[in-house]
Amino acid sequence: MNMKKYLALILAIVMSLSLVACGGGGSGGSSETPSGGGETQTGGQTASGGDIYVLVPNADHGWTGAVLTYAQQKAEEVNAEGNYNVIVQAATDAKNQQEQIDDLLAAATPPAGIVILPYDNTMESSMNNIAATDIPFIMVDRIIDNPVVQEKVVANVKGDNEGIGKATAERFIADGLQPGDKLYVMIGDTSSVPEMRNKGFTETLAANGWTEEQLATIEYSAATGWSRSTGKQLFIDWINSKTVEELGEYHYIFTHDDEIGMGILEALSGTEIEQAKKDAFLEAINSIGSSSGLGEMYEVLSGTHANTAYPDIVANFDLFSVTYPPKMIQNAVDDMISHLNGETVEKDHTITVDVVDSTNVADYEGF
Repeated sequence: MNMKKYLALILAIVMSLSLVACGGGGSGGSSETPSGGGETQTGGQTASGGDIYVLVPNADHGWTGAVLTYAQQKAEEVNAEGNYNVIVQAATDAKNQQEQIDDLLAAATPPAGIVILPYDNTMESSMNNIAATDIPFIMVDRIIDNPVVQEKVVANVKGDNEGIGKATAERFIADGLQPGDKLYVMIGDTSSVPEMRNKGFTETLAANGWTEEQLATIEYSAATGWSRSTGKQLFIDWINSKTVEELGEYHYIFTHDDEIGMGILEALSGTEIEQAKKDAFLEAINSIGSSSGLGEMYEVLSGTHANTAYPDIVANFDLFSVTYPPKMIQNAVDDMISHLNGETVEKDHTITVDVVDSTNVADYEGF
């Protein structure tokens, strides 16, 4: 064999070995990017019990951001045990979450289970698709309530949304609310969550003497989308649309989330509301209720917030927050593991609520 042929043979062998090396990498411990730009966290090894996928909306702050954080923490905990491999996927939007589900249902090896916080109510068709399979699934927070899904779902894990409305109404009544008093409610979105919170609120009022006619006078904001900035602007627009005399008639505001409540506080500490109207509002207001457990709201309640204007503002009224813990995503993963281990799981797993105010905020951990 001449030198040229010898060198060509050596080169061919080296290239062949390189191709084998490039094509033989494993996926254990890696991060993947599912269709649509969502994020995936995988376990470090193959687990005997199989893969549990946790599908949640993507966010870097607020309640949904805390859900993602707690889901990732739970994945690390479970994966370290080695019995199951928990994979967290965060969807950028509803379409992305639908694509994630389509990929899971088309996979050669189906998941052992799916835990999902549906992005919004447009996920109903995708939930029907999951229900058409034998893959066990659990819904968290946003519950798709149709017969096809509910017949197959292992558990609905949710905060007590009606309980939030009930606790808020009871607190308002304790603060002096009378049938027919003017009320302003700032809602989250158009999903089942605000519906349930309003249901608990109005049913409690009805049980305490409010007539249908009086309940019909309650004012509701447009959907805030659970957004502080949107809630702030809606509140500014609302208060500036009233006269000083009209504002003197409003003593109670029910917001569906601490982010909305913080938006109100930002508006009251800012300059976008006429001072005369701000003064009239603060003189009249008795109570503002919110919910979720936002750490920043707890800072306001404890008097430790960096905004030095807040103590003087909240001294005018009873500010409180009803709990709605994002850690429920961890309860849902525990329920899925229990189900896969052959244990009985409560189908309607409702997390009870507490009312947090300045007197007991030290007993609660915000997110």
